[in-house]
Amino acid sequence: MLALQSNSKTNLLPVVRDDIFSPPLIKSLVYKPILLTHERKITGRKALKTRNQFSSMGLVIPFQPSMWDDNTIEAALNNTLHKVKTRMKQNYSEECTSKVLTRLQKLFNDLNFNTHRKSVMVILTPTEEKIIYLSFPVRPVVFFSRSASVIDLAANILQEATFYYLILNQKNVSLFDYSNNSPGKVYEKNGSNTDDLYKQTSAIIELLNSENEKPVFITGNPKMVARFCNSTFYTENYFPLLNHKAPFSSEIIQSLVKEITGHWKYWRSKIFAGKLLLAQKTGKLTSHTEAVVQVLRKSADGLLLIDKRLKQQLQKPGNGIFQIAEELTELIEQFLARGNRFEIMENGLLKDFGGIVLLQSNRTDSMEQRLNIRYTKAGVSLF
Repeated sequence: MLALQSNSKTNLLPVVRDDIFSPPLIKSLVYKPILLTHERKITGRKALKTRNQFSSMGLVIPFQPSMWDDNTIEAALNNTLHKVKTRMKQNYSEECTSKVLTRLQKLFNDLNFNTHRKSVMVILTPTEEKIIYLSFPVRPVVFFSRSASVIDLAANILQEATFYYLILNQKNVSLFDYSNNSPGKVYEKNGSNTDDLYKQTSAIIELLNSENEKPVFITGNPKMVARFCNSTFYTENYFPLLNHKAPFSSEIIQSLVKEITGHWKYWRSKIFAGKLLLAQKTGKLTSHTEAVVQVLRKSADGLLLIDKRLKQQLQKPGNGIFQIAEELTELIEQFLARGNRFEIMENGLLKDFGGIVLLQSNRTDSMEQRLNIRYTKAGVSLF
């Protein structure tokens, strides 16, 4: 039917009505609050908590039983168990968490409480346990991954400032050892013969620092410092600082020590560059992956440095380096168990050395060092 609608202010407009035409059905809009999405995420997280298996867990903790009393030891181990429990509660079932804590408690009960090492490393898989006692301090760390390794854990080495501080005056030398955030005087000598002073002081430093593990910062009378730096006793492990003509008071010493520790990251790169030069001069430097693997197979000791980029390549399948990564990891475990050190370096310092360097030492092995690694599989000790 055709109808006309009239409007006094507009022209006539035709309106067509068709009783046969059926308009499309329109669904009612439904408001879905954001809370539903949030609830789905919570549900997903709850699902993760039901996991009853883990791939690998690694932890490193300070552990110095020879220096601690029983209460300190117990507190350190209990805090570690609590930290593991807290971490696992987020992703694993109560059953899985309970099994891991039981295994850790048994491992902690069987630790070597006579060791003189400074920390302990533990790696757990569903079928294997590994304990390595370390000769250097670490930051407490617990993490879960597909395959925890010593290379991951070594990245948590505590890079604390430690060094010797040598003050040269006209007829006097003083040597301080900065450790545990405090400088302590370890040697002082008076004498009118400068050459004798230098010789005796150098002998003392060599005795205290035979492996050049600590850098030696030098300051004092400008002429004396310049003369010492031009002598045969000066090496790449020594670093002259700003000189002061006035006698060194405790306030000046504390101020200069604070200046060193406040820029430790800068000095650390200088220190390792000096170590590389010194090792090259003495023929104790081995570089590039294949050569380092060969000397580690022969139980070489010293300081192992790995570039951060190479560390990533060692853990990434699909390249040539990854093929020997498993053997290198095992060799590093044995290397650490003998009481050696291992550090991850910033990119660039080892670019001319293939990203990996071993600075060899002449340290002899001992029974205590050989016993500082233990493997167990299915609850049976391998040795």
